[in-house]
Amino acid sequence: MVNTLNGIDILPQVYKKIVSGRSCALVCGSANIDGSGRPVYEVVRRLAGGSLKAIWSLQHGFFIDKQDNMVLSPSFFWSARGVEVRSLYGEKLLPEEEWRRGIELLIVDPFDVGTRVYTFVNHLVMVLRWLSGRNIEVIVLDRPNPLNGRDLEGNLARPDHFSIVAQLPVPMRHGLSAGEFLSFALSYYGLDVPLTVVKARGWSREEYFPGTWTLPSPNMPSLAAALVYPGAVLLEGTNVSEGRGTTRPFELLGAPFIDPFRLRDQAERLKLPGTRFVPMFFKPEFSKHTGRVCGGLLVQVPDRKNFRSFQTYYELIRLMARLHPGEFRWQEPPYEFEFRRPPIDMICGSDLIRKAIEKNIPFAGIQDNIEREITAYAESVRPFLLYP
Repeated sequence: MVNTLNGIDILPQVYKKIVSGRSCALVCGSANIDGSGRPVYEVVRRLAGGSLKAIWSLQHGFFIDKQDNMVLSPSFFWSARGVEVRSLYGEKLLPEEEWRRGIELLIVDPFDVGTRVYTFVNHLVMVLRWLSGRNIEVIVLDRPNPLNGRDLEGNLARPDHFSIVAQLPVPMRHGLSAGEFLSFALSYYGLDVPLTVVKARGWSREEYFPGTWTLPSPNMPSLAAALVYPGAVLLEGTNVSEGRGTTRPFELLGAPFIDPFRLRDQAERLKLPGTRFVPMFFKPEFSKHTGRVCGGLLVQVPDRKNFRSFQTYYELIRLMARLHPGEFRWQEPPYEFEFRRPPIDMICGSDLIRKAIEKNIPFAGIQDNIEREITAYAESVRPFLLYP
């Protein structure tokens, strides 16, 4: 098997050529590492020296210490490393004008998990839009899509539902690397931002890529969580726990009103591919249903080639809504700074999924429409694909 290298592993070889001593800021989290386990900020700091002027952090904070949506992070001076850490997920979601003074280059190393609703690459699209015409180059240290670059799932996000969890018309499982995602964004919005992608090496689109999984966010501790996330994230729009407050976020689902054995039996009748449902009880230590015993399921993926997370969780939510009409409900706003629309609509990028579930329509009843959208999407992003 070919050894796969991320953009950060390639950066030392090309640094002098593409950076040339220019002053820079770095966008990454403290958990991002290179192939040898060195933190990305240390690698860049050694290369840049005094030319590294600041680190910009995204959701969850630079130290990955903030929980889920709308938990803001302050900017601070990191005295241990002698560098300013400026939060893009604070009182504002865009840089202050003064941040770009003395900055010629922005180096970004987003740890994306292959699911549109994960905020990092969407937030970077917002930053690119802010940078347009401001004469600052962006260098993307690319990483392979951990969920592979072939399989696509879910409806496309619609422009009238764009937010920090959807800045582009892409499906939930989008199949792009971060560099491809941001290159598509430049074209979609017609941005005036010089952008260079330091490509990963040794990866092809059909491959899953766990890399060395660290902790990109507090509730994404493993590839197993990322595998179910394209569908499991829909639970954030409901009053069913997605496993936050446990050691198995997104792999677990449940609520105090759910009979796990009944739900398992009903789910197995649907013969959903690639998955296994294990009846479970668990007690979240925070988030939904804190301190209460929940009945539910552990969703396992013995066959990830055939597993379709979005379809699986659509059907599970439809089942729970039908089995518990008096207890199941959609969450109310706000969600990721949207104060009007239901969170489930913001997560899905439209009201299609919510309305279909409310009408008890099986996934097969909306699948053809979704597949048509995905086919058109695949053609639209083809010019931006960087890997075979």
